[in-house]
Amino acid sequence: MVHPEHRVLVVGAAGLDVKITPRAATESERSNPATIDWGWGGVARNMAENLALLGAEVHLITAVGDDWRGQALLHHLGELGIDTQACVISKEQATASYAALFHQDMRLSVAFEDMSVMREITAGYLDRHRSLVRQADIVCLDANLSPGALETLFGLTAEYDVLVCADPTTPLLAHRLQPYLSRITAITPDLAEAEALVGAELEGEEAISVGARKLVQAGVDLAIVTLGAGGLYYATNEESGRINAFPVDVVDPVGAGDALTAAVAYGLLEEISLEEAVRLGMAAAAQTVACRDAVCPYLTLELLYERLIS
Repeated sequence: MVHPEHRVLVVGAAGLDVKITPRAATESERSNPATIDWGWGGVARNMAENLALLGAEVHLITAVGDDWRGQALLHHLGELGIDTQACVISKEQATASYAALFHQDMRLSVAFEDMSVMREITAGYLDRHRSLVRQADIVCLDANLSPGALETLFGLTAEYDVLVCADPTTPLLAHRLQPYLSRITAITPDLAEAEALVGAELEGEEAISVGARKLVQAGVDLAIVTLGAGGLYYATNEESGRINAFPVDVVDPVGAGDALTAAVAYGLLEEISLEEAVRLGMAAAAQTVACRDAVCPYLTLELLYERLIS
């Protein structure tokens, strides 16, 4: 039996993703031809699957409804080897869902989400499962958690001295992480999320670089501001810089940021240099956008290192 070297706890959202891509120019108040794909998503769930594919032992705390989607999702996670024993099954709320409409060039047009079930992950629930935090080598989380749940979770990671990797999720949710920046090992906002975290517009390369350094000044060990096809900026106490996006034919951009966060977290566990961990994350993002699924099903650590040296 293989015993993974790293134990990871992932906490946050999981649900059903629906992606709609028009086949032609759309008309309002009409039925329009489109490609409609669905699959499992949620920032935390995506991170958990990526980490499992990279070889970590993954425990997931999320909430699903007591419905067919929740049952199918938990079954899918179990088949991936992800431990879901601490997941909440709600009798009151439906399993989370996310629906996105894209332009024909795969740029996001508009999206809708229902994450009401995430309220079931309470501060008390996390406290009762504190052993999962104590036993983890790193905790990866998203900002879909309530303020009370985040306060408890960060209190537990501080109490047990556990590394934290955080994905701000959306600009509207990013502010929930502001009180805990000094307790976060690595954070991976996109540009809009970074602006929400630092409370300022970041226009131009110098401003983005300054924004990343501000997050480090607030206590983050590794701040990464992602720019999609524009690559990313990163900063630590010792260095900062820009890394261009890897050349890749984009099939679907959904999930790229989650893959980056997961690979960076894995790099931290492997104790590679912070810059190399960032590059590992970039490789994971590139591999993901080349796949139609939110998580590339054949992602491996070996494949990422092949991208790094190619």
